[in-house]
Amino acid sequence: MKGILCVFVLCLFVGAAQSGFAEPKAIEEGSSELYELQDRTLNDNYRRIFKLYADDPVFLKKLKASQRAWLKFRDAELEALFPHAGEAGADSADIERGRLIWMGRLAEERAMQLARWIQGAKEDDPARGSIKIAPVR
Repeated sequence: MKGILCVFVLCLFVGAAQSGFAEPKAIEEGSSELYELQDRTLNDNYRRIFKLYADDPVFLKKLKASQRAWLKFRDAELEALFPHAGEAGADSADIERGRLIWMGRLAEERAMQLARWIQGAKEDDPARGSIKIAPVR
């Protein structure tokens, strides 16, 4: 539940930042801290899934493959966004700040994708696939 709450709070913060409620300078200066929070949330969600689905090794093997593919996607996406990183004349400080911001955004998206397996789905949801049925509240 703590991971889901972190994702929710993070979404509010990022949403507020994108809607103009937060100073862009503050977002840039905190990009490292924000990325670390988002990455920690992603990793917490991943670990929680392994605990919740320990009885389904086939699913966990496929989730590992999915996560490896996502990491390759993330890295390729960053290369496409910042193709001139490391080149002479490139502003390395701006590039690194931009990379951290995008790494945070991508980690946030992946954390929300993983949260589906933690939150669960309705029993009658035909698209739930490997997602367990959510507990009745």
